[in-house]
Amino acid sequence: MSKKKLDGIGIGNLLDNIPIPAFIINTQHVITHWNVSLEIASGLSSRDVVGTRDQWRPFYKSKRPTMADLIVAGVNIPELDQFYAAKYHPSDVLQGAFMAEDFFPDIGKEGEWLSFTASPIKDENGIIIGAIETLVVITDRKKAEFELTEREQRYRELSQVDDLTQLYNARHFYHELEHELERSCRYKQPLSLCMLDLDFFKGVNDRFGHPFGDQVLRKLGFLIQSHLRCIDSAYRYGGEEFAIIMPQVEIYEAFTAVERLRLELSEVDFRTGSGQVINVSLSAGLVQAQASDSKESLVAKADKALYRAKGGGRNRTCF
Repeated sequence: MSKKKLDGIGIGNLLDNIPIPAFIINTQHVITHWNVSLEIASGLSSRDVVGTRDQWRPFYKSKRPTMADLIVAGVNIPELDQFYAAKYHPSDVLQGAFMAEDFFPDIGKEGEWLSFTASPIKDENGIIIGAIETLVVITDRKKAEFELTEREQRYRELSQVDDLTQLYNARHFYHELEHELERSCRYKQPLSLCMLDLDFFKGVNDRFGHPFGDQVLRKLGFLIQSHLRCIDSAYRYGGEEFAIIMPQVEIYEAFTAVERLRLELSEVDFRTGSGQVINVSLSAGLVQAQASDSKESLVAKADKALYRAKGGGRNRTCF
C-alpha cells in the first residue's frame, strides 16, 4: 500500500506532533513514516529511511524483522516466539496489537531498554494496509526494578543464611529437607542426611573465648562448603551443630564424603590468642531416607546416629 493512501488519514502530521518515537511501514515492509521523535532518538533522518526497509537499523546490528514487520506479514506465533520469546504479549487495549520489552545492546554506548507496541493499520474495509510501531525508552525503570530485585534477593539471603558460617540457617533447613524428601519419594531417588557436631566445643569456648570459637565455626563452615556437590546444601542447625542434605546419594557414598570432611578438620591447626596451636574434631551421624520418613523422623534418626558417634568416643561418623 502506498504512502499516499496512508497519508490520506493525515497520519504524517499526527506522528510528528507526538513525543513518542514511531514509524509506519506498508504491506511491502517499506517505511512510509518516520517521525521527528524517532529521528532524534535514532539519529536517522526520515529522508534517509523513508522508502527503505531499514526499520531494523536503529535497533540491531544485522537485518531482522521488527514487530511491525510481523504484524503486516500476519501474526505468526512461532515467529513471535523466535524473535521475542517470553518478552511479548497481546495488547489489552488494541485488537491485533502486540507489546514487548527488550534490551537493545546496540543502542547508544551501553544499550537501552525499550518498551514497544506494534499495531495494524486497516482501511475502511478492515484490510491491513500497514503497521505502526511506537517505542519508549524504559532503561531507568528497568534499572530501578533490577535494584529492587537485588535488594529483595539480598534480604531473602540474609533471612536464610547464618552470618558467621555463611551456611543456611535452621529455618531454611526444614523447608529444604521437606522439599528434598518429596522429590526423593516422587522420583524414587536416594537421599542422605548428615547431622554433625563439634566435639567438646563448649570447653573450647570456655577455655579460649568466643572469638576463637567463632574462628573454628567459620572454618568448619568453609570446609563444609568446599566438600559440597552442586546439589548438596549445608546448614548451621544450632550453636555448633550442622546439617548436610545430600540428594541422589546412597549412605555409603555419603559416609565417604563426610569422613573426608571429618579428617580434614582434624588436621587443621587453630592458633589461639596466646599463640597456642590446638586441633578440634567433629562427630557425625548419617541416615538414608525411607519412603515412610517425614522430615521430623529423618532428623531424629540422624540425631540418634550422631549420639552413637559421641557415645562411641567422638571424632567418628556413625549411621
